[in-house]
Amino acid sequence: MENRRGDADEHETACARVAAQFSQLWLRTYVGSKLRRDPVYPAAYELLRDSGKPILDVGCGVGLLAFYLRERGCRQSLLGLDLDSRKIGHGQRIAQAHYQDVDLRDRDVQQALPDFSGNVVLFDVLHYLPLEQQTILLAHLAERIAPGGVLIIRDCPRDNGPRFWMTYMAEKFAQIVSWNLKTPLHFPSRARISEAFGLDKFDQESRPLWGKSPFNNYLFIFRRRARATAPAAE
Repeated sequence: MENRRGDADEHETACARVAAQFSQLWLRTYVGSKLRRDPVYPAAYELLRDSGKPILDVGCGVGLLAFYLRERGCRQSLLGLDLDSRKIGHGQRIAQAHYQDVDLRDRDVQQALPDFSGNVVLFDVLHYLPLEQQTILLAHLAERIAPGGVLIIRDCPRDNGPRFWMTYMAEKFAQIVSWNLKTPLHFPSRARISEAFGLDKFDQESRPLWGKSPFNNYLFIFRRRARATAPAAE
C-alpha cells in the first residue's frame, strides 16, 4: 500500500512540475490535465525506467513524455519528432530552459528517420497515416530497436465497438478545434500493428490501456531479443 501511495505521489509531483513549466494558462491547464488523466505516461515510465538505452519518441507533441520521464528520474537521452511545428516550438522552449539532453525536432515521420538505436515510443500516431505508410513506418522503427530494447505503441485498433467510435469522435473533435492536425484517419487493425515484428526477433504483448476513459486505447509492446530465434522447422 505504501509503494502505491509513493508512486501516486511521485506521479502527481511530476505532473505538477511539468505543467508549471508552461507559461500560458491554457497550455499549462491542458498539460496538467493530460498528464494526470492519461495512463500512458506512468505505463511508459514503468516500461522504460530500468533501461539506460536512449529513447526515440515519434509523434512527441510538446514533449510531455520526455519531460514526465525526466521528472520521474529517468536520465536517458531523449529524441522527439513531430510534424506539428506549433507543438514542437512549445516543447523546444521548455526543453532548452529546463531539461538536459532532450532534443525535439520538427520532422515528418513519413520522411527519412534519423539514425537511432535504443527504445522507441509511438503514441497515437498510426491512425493519422495512410495504411501503407503505417506499414513502412513500423518496419523502419523495428530496425531502430536495439537488442534488449522495446517499442511501445499506443493506439486504437479498429474493431468497430462502442469504444472505437468514441475514440473516433474524440479525434475528429480535436481536429475541429485545431489542436490535432487535420488529416484523414486510418485506424489500424491489430494484425497490421504486429506484422512488422517477426516472432523470431520480438516478444509481443498487448493490453488495454483504457484507464477511466471511454476510449479504445491499447498498449502494444515489442521487445527485441538479444538474439534472434531460429524459425521452427516445418
